[in-house]
Amino acid sequence: MKHFSLSTAGAWITALCLVLMLSAPSFAQEIVSNSPVLSKIVSSQSLRVGVNPQFKPFSFKQNGKRVGVDIDIAGLLAKKLGVNVDIITPKSFSDLIPMLLADKVDIIIAGMSITFDRAKVVDFSNPYFDTGLSILLNKITTTRLGISAAPSYTVLHDELLRNGKANQLVVAVTEGKAPQRVVPRFFPQAQIKAYPSNEAAAEATLKGEADIMVHDEIFLKVWLKENAKRASFRLVVLDPPFKPDFYGFAIRKGNQDFLNLLNVFALELQSNGHVVQFMGKYLPVKSRVVTRSYNISEDYYGGD
Repeated sequence: MKHFSLSTAGAWITALCLVLMLSAPSFAQEIVSNSPVLSKIVSSQSLRVGVNPQFKPFSFKQNGKRVGVDIDIAGLLAKKLGVNVDIITPKSFSDLIPMLLADKVDIIIAGMSITFDRAKVVDFSNPYFDTGLSILLNKITTTRLGISAAPSYTVLHDELLRNGKANQLVVAVTEGKAPQRVVPRFFPQAQIKAYPSNEAAAEATLKGEADIMVHDEIFLKVWLKENAKRASFRLVVLDPPFKPDFYGFAIRKGNQDFLNLLNVFALELQSNGHVVQFMGKYLPVKSRVVTRSYNISEDYYGGD
């Protein structure tokens, strides 16, 4: 009969433990969930992401390829889930929530503002990006209103009330976007003109069809930089943003486990600096000068 020493027995036990560890499932990689959507994503090995058709730097076409901050975020989320990413671009931003409700996408990552009305039909994650609504002001057309030199929303608003011309202000907004619902609260007497895209609303402001445009500060500053040759002496973006705005991931209701996971993901995005890192790929962001306000470096002029 062979006898085993304690050291030999210990070696066998260690080897057995290693085999069991290697053959056991990795709990760090497994996703246990009661969320129908999350379970489907894992089983199909595909994350279908609805994105904004045109919102630089979050989602836009570059050399025939869709790129942007939201595209990078979608790729990182898919990587963390261990699945492939399928980027789905609708014809218009307003198609995104209907697509989500019709199960044509699993999640919306589209620079979508978290609003009460939208939260009635979808669930939002905690914010992954905080910014604010700003004003793109036409210095020529607003001369008649006495606000062409207004440095901020507060001064602009007070001057309009003082001179009794608040009802003559024409505001450009984008159809279906949050500013269309917000503007009546901040400019209750103004005439509101809705345009089919951000770019169309900005162009209308440049042409003088509207006195100001209200939109996300990032879009306004990027658009102004890219159209500097045409617009630099006519248009200006007022700083800082007059209303905080927050972007969140949107999913169908009844998927709390998925929502919990997205809340942690959103927290990691900000704490690890991923959002600023991704933005730096598409915009030379100079500095964050005030809360919810970005400056784009002066050497960025875009395609004109």
